[in-house]
Amino acid sequence: MTTALQKTEKIRAVFLETQLFYAKHDEMPALIAYLSDTEKEFSSIAYESASMAIALKSFEAETFPHEWLLFASGPAAAHHAQVYVGLGWAIAKFNFPFLTAVIKLDSKFYFRIADGCGYYDGSFKHRRTVTNKELPVYLPDAAMPMYYQGVGRSIWYTAKADIHHICSKIESFAAERHADLWRGVGIAVAYVGGCDDADLKTLLQQAATNGFQLACGAALAARSRTIANTMTADTDRCSRLWYTLTVDDTVIINEDAYCKWIKQIEERVAAGFE
Repeated sequence: MTTALQKTEKIRAVFLETQLFYAKHDEMPALIAYLSDTEKEFSSIAYESASMAIALKSFEAETFPHEWLLFASGPAAAHHAQVYVGLGWAIAKFNFPFLTAVIKLDSKFYFRIADGCGYYDGSFKHRRTVTNKELPVYLPDAAMPMYYQGVGRSIWYTAKADIHHICSKIESFAAERHADLWRGVGIAVAYVGGCDDADLKTLLQQAATNGFQLACGAALAARSRTIANTMTADTDRCSRLWYTLTVDDTVIINEDAYCKWIKQIEERVAAGFE
């Protein structure tokens, strides 16, 4: 088993174990204590899983977003990227209308949530989403770029880090989806880790004209790991090989509007390919 595949399996295990813990111990103090004991590299994944579990419970009880917001803005604040992605998991699993769920939340996080929806659908509704290319009925058109970013992340996992398989899956989508899918792959590769320099160079080569989108994904992963204080050598390796920005460069970019921030990242990363 490759290192990349080992890390993806570890992430799956952390996510599932957190779900199982919350099913038995849904009191917030016990949950926070459990999350605090998670291995640092994977701690944001545990918070993402908890976010999904809390959101699902509140959807069923029709109490959303009270308890979820207390978690997201309190003990999980440093992991906000993954926490909002986790909410996207819950929306997709529950088939909860996207706008109904997010209308009470800060709009700058809408696209993180849409990313989570895409990841869930790409992973657990794979035939419908990736094979048949069906569009989700619960999501507005404006969120589709980030939705397909999430689908791209899912492809890295479902393809078990097989570069040839990943390229084949992306090529099966319409060309206008490729940039978002490659950005999602970039997030997954940089965040999960386990790829050597040769693999990273091959991915960049295969991404071709979407190479800077791959690098943008790595920048997004670096941003979230920096905020959560979980930076790894693998994420740094992607920044060294895929783009000329340092991790500090990605941190200082304004995130008031997520789409605007992505555009700023894209423009600065693209300059490194000229």
